[in-house]
Amino acid sequence: MRRKSHKTTRFAVIDTETTGLSKHDRIVEFACITISNGEIVDEYDTLIQPNRDPGPVRIHGITPTMLQSAPAFSAVAADIAVRLDGAVLVAHNIGFDQRMLAQEVARLTNASFDPGDGVCTYRLTGMKLAVAAQHYGVALPNHHSALDDARAASALLTASPPAANRRLARTFAGSRPTSFKCNNEGGGITIRRPQASTRKGSLGLLVARTDWPPTRQGIESVYLDALDRCLDDGVLEPAEQRWLNDTAASLNLPEQRRRELHESYFELLAQQILADGIVTEHEEALAKDVAAALQVDPASIVSTQTSPTRTGLAQGALNLGDAVCFTGECATPGQALSRSQLEQIATDAGLRPIANTTKKCAVLVAADPLSQSGKAAKARRCGIPVISVDEFLRSAAVLTQSR
Repeated sequence: MRRKSHKTTRFAVIDTETTGLSKHDRIVEFACITISNGEIVDEYDTLIQPNRDPGPVRIHGITPTMLQSAPAFSAVAADIAVRLDGAVLVAHNIGFDQRMLAQEVARLTNASFDPGDGVCTYRLTGMKLAVAAQHYGVALPNHHSALDDARAASALLTASPPAANRRLARTFAGSRPTSFKCNNEGGGITIRRPQASTRKGSLGLLVARTDWPPTRQGIESVYLDALDRCLDDGVLEPAEQRWLNDTAASLNLPEQRRRELHESYFELLAQQILADGIVTEHEEALAKDVAAALQVDPASIVSTQTSPTRTGLAQGALNLGDAVCFTGECATPGQALSRSQLEQIATDAGLRPIANTTKKCAVLVAADPLSQSGKAAKARRCGIPVISVDEFLRSAAVLTQSR
């Protein structure tokens, strides 16, 4: 029998957020984008009650309060099955999602699950999701939100290079579809997370721009995904370190290979820091934090510092008459101040707001000192400190009080 053309194949692009990565962990959020004839025909997402602690809240942002009214997996299994059954499964780092789904279905008494062949957009692009999204101009407003991640993965199906698309077309044509049978009643119940996203810190932004080391091993990409999630918020807490250790153990990842992955990961992050030829004090501190978390030597960053560029003010204050420039959306969450208001504060403090970064500029003010704006890049080349809004406000307050 001739297989159907990939043009008429139905795809189910999925993503899961979980309490962890072991065989005992549970799904806490599931999303599916259904694509038919090249068109998105359905979007589905729901929080899922794991009947246990939600796990790494810092990573996925799902709290116990959000899960209070969420349905159990058994209550939504039929709704998920109707979307996956007969479709070609697609996911970024698909082995992880397939495994978590299989574990959930195994807990049911009246369901069966065969993931089929599936298509992995990580293998297609060769990049982790955040990096691939940035590279191909794909929207990813809230990484580690299941629906946003699934939307990004679905966009990557058509955003890859032509040669990869040809390979993908052949894969589609020969892919064995998913089989998911469930005798439960479909309830149509969904509980969604609040739409507000948590702002990432500076380290999280660096991690988001750092790709994974090259690997052909599925277990290694799963471990790197876990590592990414733990570092995403800029903090590696003891509980997260234990989670990483448990993940490595459950994957049977050799300790020597784990150390090698950590070293390669840090080298790639160092390349991001060194991309503009300058290592600021702030970037160096961040690199040391990552090195400590990964238990690697940060010397590759410290020894290659090429400029004494500052990110803070040496004495913690500005001088009257100093020229101050602002870049990007300077107002940070919790600071209800527009750029014009910040410029007025500078004027009231005896400073001179200017439109562009010049060598006469004393500081550049940015919501995040790691800003990649053109003004920030020029400031670093000229040795001009890039400071946060909070630091600017403190310095302006000191000047105002002294007048």
